[in-house]
Amino acid sequence: MLPALLLVFTTYCSQAAEIVRLTKDNLRILPKGKEVDAMIGDWVLKNDKVVAVIANASHDREANQMVSSIQGAVIDFTTLSANNDQLTVYYPQGARVDVQSADTIIVLEANGKEIRLKAVKYATEKEPFTAETTYSLADGDAFLKVKTVYKNTSSAEIKIPVYDFIRCDNLLDELTPSGHGNLAFINNKWYNAAYGISSPDRNMFTSVKKGKRNLITLGHRVYYDGLTAQPEEPVSLLPGKEIVISRNFLTGETIADLQFQQIKSGMRKDLSQTDVLVMDTRKKNLAGVFVDVRNDKGEIITSAITNAKGLATVLAPDGNYNILISKPGHNDLSEKLEIKSASQKRTFLLKPETRIAFTVKDGEGNFIPVKLEFKGINGTKDPDLGPATRSNGLLHLYYSNSSDFSVPVPEGEYQIVVSHGPEYNIQILKCAAVPGELKNLTVTLKRAFSTPGYIIGDLHNHTTGSGDSNAGIKDRVINMAASGVEFAPATEHNRISTYTNVIKDLNLQKFIASSTGIELSGRPGPGSINHQIGFPLRLQPELRGYGAPKTDKDPYVQMKRLYDYDGGKFKLMQQNHPVISLLYFDKNADGVADKGFGTEKFTDVMEIRESMLDLPEAVNGGNVNTRSFQWLQMLNLGYRILGVANSDGHAVGNASGSIFNYIMTKKDRPELIDSIEMAMQVKKGHVVMSNSPFMTVSINGALPGEDVKVQGGKVNVMVKVLAADWCKINTVQVLVNGKAEPALKFDRTKNPSFFTSSPEVFNRTIPVTLTKDAHIIVMAYGDKEDIAIVLGKKHSMPIALSNPIFVDIDGNGFVPNKDMLGHTLPAPKSNDHSESE
Repeated sequence: MLPALLLVFTTYCSQAAEIVRLTKDNLRILPKGKEVDAMIGDWVLKNDKVVAVIANASHDREANQMVSSIQGAVIDFTTLSANNDQLTVYYPQGARVDVQSADTIIVLEANGKEIRLKAVKYATEKEPFTAETTYSLADGDAFLKVKTVYKNTSSAEIKIPVYDFIRCDNLLDELTPSGHGNLAFINNKWYNAAYGISSPDRNMFTSVKKGKRNLITLGHRVYYDGLTAQPEEPVSLLPGKEIVISRNFLTGETIADLQFQQIKSGMRKDLSQTDVLVMDTRKKNLAGVFVDVRNDKGEIITSAITNAKGLATVLAPDGNYNILISKPGHNDLSEKLEIKSASQKRTFLLKPETRIAFTVKDGEGNFIPVKLEFKGINGTKDPDLGPATRSNGLLHLYYSNSSDFSVPVPEGEYQIVVSHGPEYNIQILKCAAVPGELKNLTVTLKRAFSTPGYIIGDLHNHTTGSGDSNAGIKDRVINMAASGVEFAPATEHNRISTYTNVIKDLNLQKFIASSTGIELSGRPGPGSINHQIGFPLRLQPELRGYGAPKTDKDPYVQMKRLYDYDGGKFKLMQQNHPVISLLYFDKNADGVADKGFGTEKFTDVMEIRESMLDLPEAVNGGNVNTRSFQWLQMLNLGYRILGVANSDGHAVGNASGSIFNYIMTKKDRPELIDSIEMAMQVKKGHVVMSNSPFMTVSINGALPGEDVKVQGGKVNVMVKVLAADWCKINTVQVLVNGKAEPALKFDRTKNPSFFTSSPEVFNRTIPVTLTKDAHIIVMAYGDKEDIAIVLGKKHSMPIALSNPIFVDIDGNGFVPNKDMLGHTLPAPKSNDHSESE
């Protein structure tokens, strides 16, 4: 049965090609795929073969923080048969950042055998030339014709940078080899997608950049021969003169698909073909096999994927190459290949498939999504199951959304760790994977402890909607649900969104809930001071960024816009990964204290994150140049900015579930979660930050984040710690106004009777005598212990850190003690976790 979308297109396109502007009533005509970016106001071009989306020319149209100024650019493109958009953006007039790429869109032919749309950029004082790009799509064509005319409208000779810019997933390395040629391509074989540019009248020049890649300028530049002596030089243009560039923009499932389109349109006559048949040694034809052809430099020349009959065709100029045959669950083959004008056929034999099947249930026999980590043992390497953008096989991990599933792995011996977040014990399996054998494993994951009145929340995550991540949205949701995360607002850069509909589509409502949200991210940053999260927010699909407030280089201006959004309606205001000294105490970084940027008046919480791992050392005489210690100093100065711990996950993988918040709630089942209540609970500080253990802390009924009056200063701190069998807690420490008093530090060696085995490892009432008002924080951690078996990091100490409880001992209101804990702010140059994402 054809997908519903394809039926819609078939209905429309069987008559003629057409151009449609997107409205709230026709979004059903959008393509599918991981990288769809179209929104209301954009333009859809479609015929009987392909569908493309051209971004609207509104002045502030951008995809996200990392993909800017997309006016008039191609932002979605796929064949109808594949229905699989994997394009980030194609700029035919060069890429710009915060400079409008087109000023208006003109529909030249909306219906008929060939449709045409023009994107026009007007001349400006800085760019004294016009650029007009006409997109044409004829019935029967599987490519866009793209014609750009640059014209010097000034009275003097000017220089124009003339190049195309194409961008797909950030980490793709299967690009056109550097140099001259007549096809520039990007290949994304794991997602069965390739994009290319081919010119009918001139060769092109591409240059693959080496070294660290800028996430804003990341992409593939394509220059055109015959315009300058050196292809990458700007083109000189006399007054009134024009430059015309014509090319075809191609899409297919493989590089070979693009090459066949070139041959069909008469653009290539230098290609010879080799037919490839891939079978296993039992003579079974193998579908979905990657067939890559590389030159002696290791550069990709062409690629194909075998069909159901095990067949594929590769195309290249006559010559000697290396052919690589690979598919997950099979051995890899690499052989020499001579391609010559005479048609030839090669057969390759792989070992039979190696696959492990799993049946996974919880302790009550019900479905539970899980994380699997495959570790090679006895000489077997860790497997590489795919890119870290997907849940169903990435690096050496697999995240399930079914009780019954199977994983293809290379031949060998493995230790497999099956987990579901901090509240479940793990199961460790060992398995020898043998070619041609299907191993069947049964797993029962038992809950270690329950946390009535609390849920696990990760308030900072990213998917491909952010631009600096290419994680699929469904993949991220499965990643989090399988890792035990129960609440996750969507926090894409500069785009209001939610995961709620995806959660419903995946039928994961019992495991995870979401909220509308955003990470408002200044461009330029730095991210260490100018990234803020807000949730819940009103989503406005007809507006740029779905209503996202405009960013600003000044953190105060930007954060106030977020605070005021939607008439100032309530939302949690979270400061992400700050360099505290810069943001709050020394905004010009001259070493002289000032009042910072003043954003504290809008800030409810800040990310403490991984720096909480530094705190046990910092408060006991170690390195204090870390965010968590500076947070204690801020609390002593009277700042009421409470703490949260989030993953900021960009890749699918271990980050999700590795750091999170236990958030108090009246509705502790994900399907009942209210995002406004979640935001309010976090704002109140009803949070314990953790990377595995669960901890509750109270003083006379007061919870973390709250104030409590205790006449006479004698308080009882009630602490309970729970942990699964893989998490070992041996130390509990009470901090009074940020100080670690030896009498308030308890460990298994000195206080063995205080600790028991899991799950309830600690449950004590700790008397504390105060002589002045104090905020009290509790840490529980496993000194010299390691939870890498689940978190996947080389060393990860288990820790839980409460928010402060503010104790007023004289009834006159809480008074901060102003103690800087022996160190000044601004601090020396920070080496804490000052992320830019």
